[in-house]
Amino acid sequence: MRTIGRFLFLLVLAGFGAGAAPAATLDSSVAVTDPATLQALERGGLSISRLLGPAIGLTRDVDNRGLFSVRALTPVRNAVKQEIADEPATSPDPYVAGLAKSKDASQKFNPKYIDDNGSTLDLTGVVNRMDRGYLGHTECGEIRLIYRFHYSVEEKPGERVSSRLPLTMSLVFNARPKTATGRASKDRPRAADGSCADVARRWLAAGGKDLPPEQLAAWLRSEDGPLSGAMLNSSQIMRLELNMQVLRLSASTRRDFGGHAEYLLKIFKWDPATATFQESRMENQIDRKTVLADRQAFAKWLLTDRNIYDLDRGRLIVDEKFLATSAVSVAPGGMARSQNNIAYGLLDDAAVDKALKDYVASGNALRTIKSVAGFNLRLNEMSCTGCHQTHGIAGFHYTGADPASEPRRNAVFVPGSAVFFADLPRRLAIVEQFAAGQHPDFSRGFAARPDAKFAEVLKGTDLYNGWGSICYRGTDESFKDWSCGEGLRCAGVHESAIHPGFGTCVSEAGTAVGDPVEFGEIKMSKWGSDQYCRLSPATARACAIDSARDKKPPIKLAGYGAARQRYDNPEQKTGGFPGGMLRKASCDKLPEEASCGRLAKTGFNDCIGSGKDHKYCTREFTKTAGLRACDKTHPCREDYICTAGYEDLAEAKPGKGTCIPPYFIFQFRVDGHPRSWVQDTE
Repeated sequence: MRTIGRFLFLLVLAGFGAGAAPAATLDSSVAVTDPATLQALERGGLSISRLLGPAIGLTRDVDNRGLFSVRALTPVRNAVKQEIADEPATSPDPYVAGLAKSKDASQKFNPKYIDDNGSTLDLTGVVNRMDRGYLGHTECGEIRLIYRFHYSVEEKPGERVSSRLPLTMSLVFNARPKTATGRASKDRPRAADGSCADVARRWLAAGGKDLPPEQLAAWLRSEDGPLSGAMLNSSQIMRLELNMQVLRLSASTRRDFGGHAEYLLKIFKWDPATATFQESRMENQIDRKTVLADRQAFAKWLLTDRNIYDLDRGRLIVDEKFLATSAVSVAPGGMARSQNNIAYGLLDDAAVDKALKDYVASGNALRTIKSVAGFNLRLNEMSCTGCHQTHGIAGFHYTGADPASEPRRNAVFVPGSAVFFADLPRRLAIVEQFAAGQHPDFSRGFAARPDAKFAEVLKGTDLYNGWGSICYRGTDESFKDWSCGEGLRCAGVHESAIHPGFGTCVSEAGTAVGDPVEFGEIKMSKWGSDQYCRLSPATARACAIDSARDKKPPIKLAGYGAARQRYDNPEQKTGGFPGGMLRKASCDKLPEEASCGRLAKTGFNDCIGSGKDHKYCTREFTKTAGLRACDKTHPCREDYICTAGYEDLAEAKPGKGTCIPPYFIFQFRVDGHPRSWVQDTE
């Protein structure tokens, strides 16, 4: 099979690190993720302002500064600022709702950044989503350009602070090219061949290019490339997708989970008539209030043979009348958190069971959802909130990697989540089918576990059943094959009654660097209100946190330590390690799975909270340690992020990053950034 052989070759090359093979990497032919290439593409015309220019009547070259002041994005700006203001009061989580009574806004996204003219959007990824060609509005699928929010402010005279923030905006294009029909633009492209096969062949050709970043970017934008002005222009713009962290509670505030963050998700469809992006309903994001008002109507619509077929194959499109216009996902805890299970309690299990049995009795076959539990998981993970919190990176599946110029203390190494990279062989197969003129097979497995037909493709990586993968310890027909690879066991880091039996693949002996050291259960008092109950090491009965009974996780090897959530000393503001994390106390004699990195120590959060510069806090309140090594094929556990390696540490392994909680990186927390500055009006 051509796809398998080609993909295995790419996996081998990917294992040698970012510098060894600039063209042939894991994501070749389906994405552009190299930071240097993306910077060159942005300079060459793929800045969001240049792409929007023809559609909104701009006739001059513009950069991204002050972009939210442009009329086309005014509805986006207004909606986001209102959501930020409303979120604490509307949250079902009692800890977050309590913020509404406080005047302290330091834990929320500062809306002043949105209005500041110094704020920009950086291109961090170009992703081929031709696998979405099953949708009615585009037979060729979509192309997504992903941008990260970046601010630069002068907090004090002569002292400028800049950083990215946890906010991504995806500009989504119809993959079928059209001739631009903008009001005015000197970049108006020529007419293009609009076949899906041509689009696919150009992407496959891109995957075979072995060129330096500047030259690769130039070829991608050339007449033969998939990102030329003829193949990608303003006439193809469909919508804008927003994902942003709106607030974050520190580990010392939300001590059971070791922190808490909420992520706002919204979609704005492009309206050519007004040349603006308008708030719209979100694909498959069920509106609980609407459905709870008439559960029978929702069940009647969903439990039909046609919709069961589409849900089973991962192609369901929920009727718009049941959809919401905004959603909030929460971390940590992934799919075990009740708020990330938007469909929880909306359907009667007996009705689902009967519908599935009737479907099979009619002569139909089920490929994926072979039980009520499988039906419920699939329905949830096809929603925006369920998808984003399935083995994600603190609410994101694609963050983008940072360029070499970004200080290592604040730099992301691997641009996407385990789910993103595990899905690439399926996407590549669809691109190849398009290129061959075939009708693609758009079906897919669960987001939490790639389809078994790609297991051989992913062999040798941790993306299928390797360390950190989602696994299952039970007998349900939908998941019974979700085992762990050799030398691994399935451990319940965040067990849940919503999805019982699920866990994380960790080392059998529990002695590998990066392994969790705390295990527990998430208990729900009502939808959206969860409590983490640590079961091992025990704290107290009924999930209470009793500092007198708190025990350190037992460490079996000399020279190792446990980074964990501290309950034994409430005054010690440390923690923030979901499930805890086994580490080497030093960087001497590191095992194969580890690399040398830096870790926050006691005082780091207080330093950030005091308003001191993050460079100072990182220098004074971090320490070196042996941490889990990571790359594109060996991702971190859920709720951890792969940060860039430190070139100044001799023990750091080339081509590897290290796994740490995402909120230890300045750019992945909304708190600690400047709260006041002189408005940039340049």
